[in-house]
Amino acid sequence: MSQTIQTSIPSEGIFPRPPKDEELLGFQFFKVLSEDPRTKTLNVLGFLQADNEAPTHAILLLEKTHFNNEEISVLARERVEKWISHESNDIYHIYFGTTKNNEKWPDFKVTIIWPATDMHIRKYSAQSRYLVAETPKIYQDVVKSFIEAIPISRIQWVYNILAKDKEAEKILLESAGEDGFIVLPDMKWDGVTLESLYLLAIVNRRDIHSLRDLNQNHLSFLKNLRRKILDFIPARFPGIRPDQLRLFVHYQPSYYHFHVHITHIAQDSIPGGIAIEKAHLLDTIIDNIANIAGDYYQRATLTYALGENEPLFSLLNDVGARVSPQT
Repeated sequence: MSQTIQTSIPSEGIFPRPPKDEELLGFQFFKVLSEDPRTKTLNVLGFLQADNEAPTHAILLLEKTHFNNEEISVLARERVEKWISHESNDIYHIYFGTTKNNEKWPDFKVTIIWPATDMHIRKYSAQSRYLVAETPKIYQDVVKSFIEAIPISRIQWVYNILAKDKEAEKILLESAGEDGFIVLPDMKWDGVTLESLYLLAIVNRRDIHSLRDLNQNHLSFLKNLRRKILDFIPARFPGIRPDQLRLFVHYQPSYYHFHVHITHIAQDSIPGGIAIEKAHLLDTIIDNIANIAGDYYQRATLTYALGENEPLFSLLNDVGARVSPQT
């Protein structure tokens, strides 16, 4: 029998909070939203029930974890529970293995979105993607109003971090003032492996929503941001050099409060995160504004990819923005 999807939101006061252990054990699977064998990730839709409330949507973002450096030296003798022979050919022997439970070295990481909205379900579902060419006119006529219509509550979590009401213990670097920012780990990083380093710099100022807002008035702000990050990270994480750090901005971003992504140059398995049609290097942004035109990002046509489930895609599709031989 198929299960009816419950879309009601629990009573006020129940959320937001982490699910309890017994609630997690009661997770009801509904369907797989998407999966990627390359990155060993899986997005699952199901239901969690809080206390006496009706079950509500929950999304599990599952990811196989990387082997910990401490774990590798004892992997064969302490971690592997069973070797399962699969295939042999000459000197090559393939096995699968199961590992013993060890809280010090978890086998996977899960990010739980609960309660999940229809927007979250669309975002994490498998979908076809298409290139669109956003001209300055399309930005002014369509995209800008789309951004301005997004409820401020969507980025309340960002303001909570900046106010240190949430995740204050994770802040690695803080620069005060209107042009200040904080740096903290992105949830995609395991917090250990330097080659997979992934941090975020979230700025204090609220007048920059995206790349489109940047102009010559922001040059000193951007240069200061860049300098402080490149000074701090090698000092905080010995073994990483400034020329091994990738600083970039997404367009379109996942949320419209200006932030800069910081990754190790060896980190090349971020799904969509460093795709050429999405990521713009901070150095290139600064150079475009300083040496080409102060209003470069108000004059440029920006081409990027959107999933067909994203609300902005239908708006841009309606005005003929999809890339074609005629665009």
